[in-house]
Amino acid sequence: MYERDHVSDTPTADAPTEAARRRRRAPLLVVGGIVTAALVAGALTIGGAFDGDGDSAAPTAHERPADGTPPPATSETPEPPSTVTRITRADVKALTDARTRALRDGDASAFVSGIDPANTELLSGQRRLLANLRLFPFAGAEFLPPTSLDVVQAADAGAYSHDMVIVFSHQLDGIDSEPVAETYTWTLSRASIDAPVRITKIVGSNATSNPTRPIRYPAAWDGDEVAVVEREHILLAVAATDRDRAAAWADRAELAAKRNAEAWHGPAITPRRFAVFVPTKRETVRGVLGGLTGSCELVTPARPGGGSMSPVGARVTFDGADTAFASSTNPDTGIGLIRRELAQAMVAQFAQSSLIGGGGRSRWVSEGFAYYLAGDDGFRNAARAELRAGRFSGKLPVDTDLLPNVKGDQAAGAGFHVSMLTIRYLAEKYGAAEADGFVVAMYANPASLDAAIKAASGLERAAFEAGWADYVRAEIGG
Repeated sequence: MYERDHVSDTPTADAPTEAARRRRRAPLLVVGGIVTAALVAGALTIGGAFDGDGDSAAPTAHERPADGTPPPATSETPEPPSTVTRITRADVKALTDARTRALRDGDASAFVSGIDPANTELLSGQRRLLANLRLFPFAGAEFLPPTSLDVVQAADAGAYSHDMVIVFSHQLDGIDSEPVAETYTWTLSRASIDAPVRITKIVGSNATSNPTRPIRYPAAWDGDEVAVVEREHILLAVAATDRDRAAAWADRAELAAKRNAEAWHGPAITPRRFAVFVPTKRETVRGVLGGLTGSCELVTPARPGGGSMSPVGARVTFDGADTAFASSTNPDTGIGLIRRELAQAMVAQFAQSSLIGGGGRSRWVSEGFAYYLAGDDGFRNAARAELRAGRFSGKLPVDTDLLPNVKGDQAAGAGFHVSMLTIRYLAEKYGAAEADGFVVAMYANPASLDAAIKAASGLERAAFEAGWADYVRAEIGG
């Protein structure tokens, strides 16, 4: 119901063993200085589809020692003695290149070849990840290592472990206009100077400070075995246990997408297809949605400068237990929820991702448009109660009007309804194209309210607001 921004914490690293601490006689050194999480995806350079053999500049990855303490910044890193254990970028690149080739070829043995053979749980999970990834239509996909040369070195020839962020750069065919990023934290270990580098742990690691908003972990392919169903406008992923219901769910989402397209009269829209994930497992639902029933996650380019560019794709997630996906034979059952989240994915391209990363986007316009396009009057009673209590100010909404923890549930519900009525008023009085144009203008620059009103209605804000307030009172006052 309420859209939320991408939130996830970077996992903390495992602390080194006491024996490892005793072996270390000098501070850890990291080439290149401290790379902040905010620059992870901003420094990405994406190669071609399944092109993992070259040594082109790949995304800068956030690196930190296994004990979680930041490494010291240094302008130069001296060449380590030949008697120390170290993990180099060449070691990591060999692992990521092998994984990219294995994904391309569907080679499960090669995909897990760098994993500690004793870690049966990780091996099983990564084999399942490969099987899931192979179900999705990628125009390109590759695993990319950090760009640093000597990633980390130990103080002696003993065991050493290190955490680093690995980027899964991928582009869903027909959905993403260019590659986007998902990030994982790999724990790499070397038992001694002559031992092979092993992957001992892999976890999701989307950093909240990253302005390019990588897709939220877990993505559809990161959990249990999945099934994928495709329609003209929909790529729907569900747990394999929900395979029998997936076709009906895909049909319902397809109907929602078509109705939204028919209702849109604004500028040309880039996304013609939408990636939809419908989990039903409670643990997964809580992980990707929290307390929400649906969420549209915006993602931006995984290339240099991506943080200042418009979003290039969206991942739309729904709680499979919601009425939108109930076992009803009526295709209209709960379709409003699907239309609302797809509506936000439709116009995501018009948002400036630098504003998104900073909490920009005018939320009342975003939600108002979504409810308008879906024809959803679900908060009408709340709005009427607020009006009768004398709490309708006659002023256009602001984002805080939609926050239950600030205004209370009833007032927040009224805020959603009044926001929707703003877009509806524009459409009914000035035309659907003008209403859609207003939405686009506010996505591009949330601070442009007065100019957007003028462009859509020809009126200054005060005059527009007076007519709009009369319309709202008439709509909900009966």
